[in-house]
Amino acid sequence: MHRPRLVGHWLSIAFMAATCAVLRVPAHGATVDELKALSGTTWYTVSFLDQRAGWACSEATVENAADGPRLRVVERMEAQIRLAGSQDTLKLSSEILCVYDADLRPVETRMRNDEFGRVREVVGTLQGTKWEVVTRAGGEEVRQTLDLPPRFGSELEPTLMILRGQIKVGDRCELDVFNPELAAVDHHVVEVVERTQLDGRPVWKLKSTATLVPVETDTWVADDGTAVMSTTTTLLKLTLKQATEQEALAAAAPLVLGSRISANKRIEDFRGLNMLKLRIVNRGKPVDGLVTPCDRQTVERDGDALIVTIRRISFDGPTAQLPIQDPAFAEYLQPSELAQIQDPEIIKRARAIIGTETDARLAAEKIVRWVFRNMDKVSSEPRLVSAREILNDLRGDCTEHAILCGTLCAAVGIPARMVTGIAYARGAFYYHAWNELYVGKWVEMDATWGETAVGAGHVRMASGPLTTVALANLALQVARTLGTLEVQILDFAVRGGGWQVVPEN
Repeated sequence: MHRPRLVGHWLSIAFMAATCAVLRVPAHGATVDELKALSGTTWYTVSFLDQRAGWACSEATVENAADGPRLRVVERMEAQIRLAGSQDTLKLSSEILCVYDADLRPVETRMRNDEFGRVREVVGTLQGTKWEVVTRAGGEEVRQTLDLPPRFGSELEPTLMILRGQIKVGDRCELDVFNPELAAVDHHVVEVVERTQLDGRPVWKLKSTATLVPVETDTWVADDGTAVMSTTTTLLKLTLKQATEQEALAAAAPLVLGSRISANKRIEDFRGLNMLKLRIVNRGKPVDGLVTPCDRQTVERDGDALIVTIRRISFDGPTAQLPIQDPAFAEYLQPSELAQIQDPEIIKRARAIIGTETDARLAAEKIVRWVFRNMDKVSSEPRLVSAREILNDLRGDCTEHAILCGTLCAAVGIPARMVTGIAYARGAFYYHAWNELYVGKWVEMDATWGETAVGAGHVRMASGPLTTVALANLALQVARTLGTLEVQILDFAVRGGGWQVVPEN
């Protein structure tokens, strides 16, 4: 079994959410003196799941420009993780620069993420009524132009009202901000939840909710506009807490992340599972929406648990002919930063694999088998890499298999999704990724295991197109269960055998 690469992506999205939360940017109409009042450097400790794993620093300065003063805010964060079973410590770092004009309208954003050695840079600049974005990673460059919504602006408008003493509990505002991690403009709702105290200091508690990736962030802001603490409640409980520079930079142990979930039964012929019935609990967290029903998977509520029954199904219906051009599948045939389906090398390889085949199902099966046979399997590739990079290296874990397989399929006109969930193998469940391909109907296939129709051991949690935003949402769905998921096997059946009841431990 191969661990999904999404671990690093969870942390990157969490970093972005926390950064947006601690930016000390006031609303439009601030005076130069108010901008200067916000200047300075604030240090934070960074914790995941209540374990300190790194540091963060926020530095705000006022600069003079030809068109007036500008606010320059730099946010830096660094954390260390270790994958279970490995002795290697991996570093994730992020630096985000935001520049605002005299009216505090964003004019430039620069992000540089170093995800365990893979650098990704995103630059956004204001050009009239448009926002020009350039993304560079893995030797590739992607350019796009975004239309700016009317509420495009700063991240925390209530900050100026806090400084002026004009805020009150119940205040609410909506903002459209550029999220460089997603290379997209996201809609945020910010609410003033309560007036309280934190470590004896009067603070305002604000709750911010994003739209593209529904991350909720709680931030406690002091009367001088300083973010005292920030917690992303939906992402590994990432917490930034104000500290001295010495406290922030003090040695911290890496966060250990694992993908193995113990099971109460070992099934020897796990590849031959035709039926699997499970009881799933997410300790201390709700289970609503945790597992996605589909034609091979039923989900029932049992108190605080889910009863999930998965069956192997075969597809014997009519298949589609290539290329599939129905507008209903357009979003699953679009190029993206991760799935460069219009890249000449991707197209050349995909066409070479399928040859003259025009039957969508047979073509998809050829691609699944080619990826399975030709990619070197690794226990974990901690970075999120694109299909073009994967094609060059032909190595990776399940996420790389799914990205490359889906991209090759889409390049020849087969709509492709990525699926994330857990899969059973050798006495345990593991976080896993595979594909859902439209060949006349949606069929789940697993290039990591070489399966052209997944068995009952694959428990589907979520699926989506091969885009940055969709993968961030898939990562969020999985991250909500990290370290808290419990799975009990109730019944199962394997090929050639009858029902088998698992004795209780």
